Amino acid sequence: MDRKRAAGLPPPGATTAREAPHLAPTSLLFVEDDPFVRLAITRALNRTGAFAVTPAEHGNRALEVLAEQPVDAILTDLQMPVMDGLTLLSHLVERGVRVPVAVMTGQQITPEIADRLHRYGIAASFTKPVDLGTLAQELQRAVSPATVGRIAGITLFGFLQLIEVERKTALIVVHSTTTEGRLYFDRGTLVHAEAHRASGLVAVYDILSWPDPKLEIFYERTCRERTVEEPLQHVLMEAARLQDERARPASVTDPAAGAAAVQADLPPAPNARGVLREAMQIQGAQGAAVVDSATGERLASEGVVTLAPEKMRVLAALGTEGRAEDVLITVGRHYHLIQFLGSEQQAFLYLVLDREMSNLGTARRRLAALARQAQ
Repeated sequence: MDRKRAAGLPPPGATTAREAPHLAPTSLLFVEDDPFVRLAITRALNRTGAFAVTPAEHGNRALEVLAEQPVDAILTDLQMPVMDGLTLLSHLVERGVRVPVAVMTGQQITPEIADRLHRYGIAASFTKPVDLGTLAQELQRAVSPATVGRIAGITLFGFLQLIEVERKTALIVVHSTTTEGRLYFDRGTLVHAEAHRASGLVAVYDILSWPDPKLEIFYERTCRERTVEEPLQHVLMEAARLQDERARPASVTDPAAGAAAVQADLPPAPNARGVLREAMQIQGAQGAAVVDSATGERLASEGVVTLAPEKMRVLAALGTEGRAEDVLITVGRHYHLIQFLGSEQQAFLYLVLDREMSNLGTARRRLAALARQAQ
């Protein structure tokens, strides 16, 4: 696997948070005669941050609004007094209004009706009563596709780190084979999660354990709930630790025995010491070590290396799950960078860097070269 992917950076051609510009909310004309429904949906869509809603009580009022201001999209009920939704749609066609239109109806929408509406150019259709969360998500997909991205070619762990680095406000919908979960970010901070009727950290750890997830990102989607307080990097480390525990057999190898088991794949001790001394010459280096991937035990070290063996195992698990060559984790003022040794990844070089003093790109290249030298 490519080193960029291992560090949370996408391969060429992948969609990333960096590529999404700052997007203004979609201006939506919402046409609904029931005042309670009109108020509830207007507030719910405005609250997401993805829409700026202008309400109208019937088709006539909607046409007046369109004469006064442009809109990006329209959501209309079909059954209304004064002017119903179908009559409104005919006026839109006559006037040459070219914006996405979605409709709501109290009648059941059969596949045949949905297909007919689609042929008429209707972007989406919803049956009342609507689930507000689903409405916002599906409406954003249908009428504002520029604010929705489908992510491929990057791990979930890596993509969430990009959201943090880019300080994005977004909803990440994670699809597994049988279910989906939601992760909400507010300016790069993970604030809320939902999955299997659970919320908070329980939901986060559940979502992060799903194999081969598919990701969608809905930009500028906000959430009032705050169920996650821990920093993202701590959450990812704990999630990886939990995965590591689940993957380990019932009888865990003695650390000393594990260290001895990989000695054949490690460089001779004098060579390891030389490699570590060279690693300490990298700008911003605070500490370096050769570590057993299975046990997290240090086999040799230089400088200040404070991570406990269980956290070392977590770092290794982040890379060995995807057969990565290196892994980068940012915690506080430091970068924690590991580079695996040999094809079996039974040991790795570990480097602690001061974020302010180091050049990360140079450090990664130097550490990769030292790993090749140590093999």
